[in-house]
Amino acid sequence: MSGSIRYLTKEGFRNVWVNRLMSIASVCVLMSCLILTGIAFLLYVNVQSLLDVVDDQNVIVVFVDSNLTPAEIESVGNNIDAISNIESIVYRSAEENTADFYEEYKNELFVDYFENEEGNIVPASFEIHLADMELFDDTLKQIEALENIQNVRESKDLSNILVAIRRFTTYFSLGAVAMLLLISLFIISNTVRITMHSRRLEISIMKNVGATNSFIRWPFMVEGMVLGSFSGLVSLGIVYGLYELVSTLSASFIGSFGSLSLVPFSQYWYWILIGFEVIGIFTGGLGSAISIKKYLKEKDYDETHEE
Repeated sequence: MSGSIRYLTKEGFRNVWVNRLMSIASVCVLMSCLILTGIAFLLYVNVQSLLDVVDDQNVIVVFVDSNLTPAEIESVGNNIDAISNIESIVYRSAEENTADFYEEYKNELFVDYFENEEGNIVPASFEIHLADMELFDDTLKQIEALENIQNVRESKDLSNILVAIRRFTTYFSLGAVAMLLLISLFIISNTVRITMHSRRLEISIMKNVGATNSFIRWPFMVEGMVLGSFSGLVSLGIVYGLYELVSTLSASFIGSFGSLSLVPFSQYWYWILIGFEVIGIFTGGLGSAISIKKYLKEKDYDETHEE
């Protein structure tokens, strides 16, 4: 049994070279789909990275009552920190907030009105970063329900926009990958059927000498998986080259927006390679299996009716 499997596997590898024109066609088709899949994935991670940067800037600022004692302010901070969706909380004293106020509006005429005021004109505050922006509304309600809070400054509209964009990119990327996978499976199946038609004499001889359908099917599946694996490796190299080219060309433009930059390819190449290999081997093997099964079923049907 093991000898037969080794023989059939070897035949699958040999068929890749013997039928190299069809092999090249299959590889090109699968590579096209894998490259588009890789581009969709990299677009997704870059959009998510950009949204994470914006999320970090989208904070909830809670101003406490101006007449609270240090102990009461600390208690407010502890109550805020106890809320489950709070990722981090930063305390700013009344002195710091007042100094920032004067610095920000130093050229405005209305600032002169406050110069004669004693003490701090802006109370102490807490800057809050959320762990999950999709829970923004619920978290905001919990914060507003706390005692000794004077005012809450938030960007609810921006939060809703960010959540909508994040959901859209997630669903779009998953849909694109699923669609490309189905397209690859369909095209590979039809390409393999063309290959089998060109080798129908070989298959007929194998059937006539008593070869089972499984015996005939296995080399084609091995051939499909080999082509899928090779397509994954080559696709990774092409996606890397395209991504580095885009990174180089867009570096100056993206850099003009501050510290923004594309996600390093080295951070995801391993997962892309695994994904390409899994998709390539699965698509190549399954596509071949489906095609040979249909072909052999049709052939058995034709032979039965000829008799």
